[in-house]
Amino acid sequence: MQLEYWLGLGSIAFFVLFVLVVSSLYFFMFDDPNTSDLPINPDNFANPKLLQFISITIAPGGILAAVAFILSKYYGSKKIGMMLLVDGIILLVGMAFCQTLVEKINDSYMTDTVLLVPPLFMVLSAPVMYFGIRLMKVRKARPKKEYF
Repeated sequence: MQLEYWLGLGSIAFFVLFVLVVSSLYFFMFDDPNTSDLPINPDNFANPKLLQFISITIAPGGILAAVAFILSKYYGSKKIGMMLLVDGIILLVGMAFCQTLVEKINDSYMTDTVLLVPPLFMVLSAPVMYFGIRLMKVRKARPKKEYF
């Protein structure tokens, strides 16, 4: 397999990982921090964790998806375009699911970051899907026939 395929598969893995860690964090924030056995300060918990998850998962996944697109944009590839489309769909569906979890989060954990992460990444999934569709529509150049 070419490098682009491996980069596309890596980006899918990072996008899935991002959706899983954000949804698990939102599930964790359902409980009241005062009744928990763990000593958690809610003011210093949600924002740093979300920013950490963004920098560890979705940033490298986005970079891998962009490099896979750049490497294959001239000759086009339906497989890589499909991988980018899957990236966007995973991000859109996962963040829509996380958006449904926001209303169940305990009020002590509610910050602007918790409220903004799902809609922001739902919007950012659209360009990923666009570039995937664009990559699938690129046709390979036909070789010129030399008559003389």
